[in-house]
Amino acid sequence: MKHTRIIASILPFAMALAGCSDVDLLHPYGTDDGKGPSPVSEVTVTNKPGAAVIRYKLPADHDLSYVKAEFIGTDGSKREARASSYVDSLLIEGFGNTADYTIELRAYDRFENASSPVKVTVTPLTPPIQTVFESLEWAVDFGGFMVSFENSTKSNVGIYVTRRDEVTGEMEYYDVYYTEKPSGIYPVRGLPDEENDFGLYVQDHWGNKSEVLEFTATPWREDLLDKMLFTPVNPGLVNGDIPTNQYHTEMRKAWDGTIDNWNYFHTKWPLEFPHRFTFDLGVEAKLSRLKTWQRSGDDVRWQHGAWRIFNVYGCNELPEFTDDPLHGWRLVGSFVSVKPSGLPLGQVSDEDIQLLTDGEEFSFDRNADPVRYVRFEILAVHSEMKLSCLSELTLWGQIEDEEGEEVEQ
Repeated sequence: MKHTRIIASILPFAMALAGCSDVDLLHPYGTDDGKGPSPVSEVTVTNKPGAAVIRYKLPADHDLSYVKAEFIGTDGSKREARASSYVDSLLIEGFGNTADYTIELRAYDRFENASSPVKVTVTPLTPPIQTVFESLEWAVDFGGFMVSFENSTKSNVGIYVTRRDEVTGEMEYYDVYYTEKPSGIYPVRGLPDEENDFGLYVQDHWGNKSEVLEFTATPWREDLLDKMLFTPVNPGLVNGDIPTNQYHTEMRKAWDGTIDNWNYFHTKWPLEFPHRFTFDLGVEAKLSRLKTWQRSGDDVRWQHGAWRIFNVYGCNELPEFTDDPLHGWRLVGSFVSVKPSGLPLGQVSDEDIQLLTDGEEFSFDRNADPVRYVRFEILAVHSEMKLSCLSELTLWGQIEDEEGEEVEQ
């Protein structure tokens, strides 16, 4: 009986709708009086870097829908921003300078009837593209150069790199680094050790651009070290090294060229930290940088045995076996793996996953001497587990010949 009553109550309404074939169900309900709402009032402006917040008192019209701001942007194009009738302010963004901008505010009802305009002037503070640009500094590095920056407003900007094309002679796009970080270092890689002209500028996603920082530089030569030459050193030959063959894995898995959740090397466990292992590069090289890839499975990424704090040591000949596990080894780099999101164990963001896919890059001490043997010392991982594992690592540096001279590639 209950079901019968419900159907009976709905049926007349449905029949009424069916009988009104000309009714537009998407049109606002009610009667359109053809009149717009009253305008907003008591308008105030708070200028911000590259933006402005406009506050106002909403009109009391019962059918008020939203408030729209219309203005001409820095590039000369017509732009707008909207805010619903449930808020009393508008954020206007994307200004590329500190000029005066006239904003027209109109209130709209449900039938798109507009109020008369209220004009207000905003004068944005120095935009992020300019403050980030003014902070840019560069320094020559292996395979390119390093760019440092400050971004105090944490704005979403891109730092663009241009270089002079040897054929056309024109400055052309080479690379870009997008960031919202408050500060950081952007490594520009893949450049030959030849003098060339470069440029740096900052751009936001509204298309506003800064000036261009132009300079001439000669990157240091950088060689990708051949993994086919890498050879594991037996843990029994180096005091303090531990086995890396848990679950039938082996150290060579760290440089076999396969980046996969099920292709990895794994230390014996549970063993207290530090975890050390050593291998022969097959050549003598001044190390420049390192890239690591952790396992990617949902239950192990950014946890399990993924390295968090580790050191790298080097030497040219294996030291004699002594009670001191670091006797004869020179520290060439101390590193910390940082999870971008900072989320708790087991939780990841898109940025976390992207870094896992791209690999984490670390730069060695530029003053360190060339080495033949490298020794990794893992001090902590991204969990409480007493194990270390890794899917892949890649090394770069300047290869030297037997007389200690750089080898021309």
